Amino acid sequence: MDVYALMETLDEIAPFKDSASWDNTGLLVGDGNTEVTGVLTTLDCHPETVDEAIEHKLNVIVAHHPVIFPKISAVTEKGIGPVIRKLIKNDVNLIVMHTNLDHQPHGVSHMIAEKLGYTETNTLISHKESYRKLRINIPRESVEQLKSDLAEVGVGEQGDYSDCFFEYPVKGQFRPGRDADPHTGKNNELKTTDEYVVEAIFEASEEQKVINTLYKTHPYEEPAYDIISLHKRGEKGLGVSFEFEGSLEDLVSTIETKTGLAAVNIVKGNNHPIKKVALIGGSGMSYIDQAFKEGADVLITGDVKYHEAYDARLIGRNIIDTGHYMEYVMADGLKELIDEKIELNVQSTEVSTNPFS
Repeated sequence: MDVYALMETLDEIAPFKDSASWDNTGLLVGDGNTEVTGVLTTLDCHPETVDEAIEHKLNVIVAHHPVIFPKISAVTEKGIGPVIRKLIKNDVNLIVMHTNLDHQPHGVSHMIAEKLGYTETNTLISHKESYRKLRINIPRESVEQLKSDLAEVGVGEQGDYSDCFFEYPVKGQFRPGRDADPHTGKNNELKTTDEYVVEAIFEASEEQKVINTLYKTHPYEEPAYDIISLHKRGEKGLGVSFEFEGSLEDLVSTIETKTGLAAVNIVKGNNHPIKKVALIGGSGMSYIDQAFKEGADVLITGDVKYHEAYDARLIGRNIIDTGHYMEYVMADGLKELIDEKIELNVQSTEVSTNPFS
């Protein structure tokens, strides 16, 4: 397997197209044609992380945080320069999965919740996903072939289900023109026929591929079809929620026991029992209103500022600031996801890149 093939597997885990527009994900350093000897998963790419990869003969590092971010103008002995230079000198490739991994149901926030012992989670702030609905008329004898060909390009996929089609019989009519080459019927004569309407949804980004497929498969010279735009609450999004029974203090104790990290700060806005926990890995305070609108009793996140905490307490909201480094659990979590897909030497880092330790 070369690096490009590995990228395809990673794209199945967390599609790179799901990355935020401002993010920098994908292959940042390396050669996509290089044969992969092994993979090291890590939160940050640090000089010691590169040394670890070299020691274990792993020539691909998959990190969560982009080392090249924002744009850089020089690669020297300062700042992130030594990291990039060490990667290149030792032919170690660097791939970054950042916001694309954050926005998956099994992403970083879920990995943190799983570390706390809560495997049953729901997406906290779901994205609205754009879909298309295909509605097409086709002769009865061609229905099964059409469905089969459309399914191969992703039509009819809904969550964990595929081949989701609806069909019903109709009567069709048409009059082929003088220069037409009809599949059935005669030129200039009105023709009625037994047809079926086939309906299914597909991702908006695949529209042209779907149109090309239906024209290739459909027996008619001029297929009759509609494509309708629609939106629905998607499975992907930011953060997760899970059920909890206990006090705010109980939750803090669970976090510190399970992760080995002390909570940075705690905002106790009320004394109510905690039943629903919202968790956003990294810096999630910009989503605090949305989290509590979803019925959360507490928000676990990192990088909470003083005034954000002050305002939250004034209106009775509970917050647990676990720090940004809580995302370190993604190294083990991503290793497991890769192991489920391919047989490869994948290791999670043992290097701590916590700048506060």
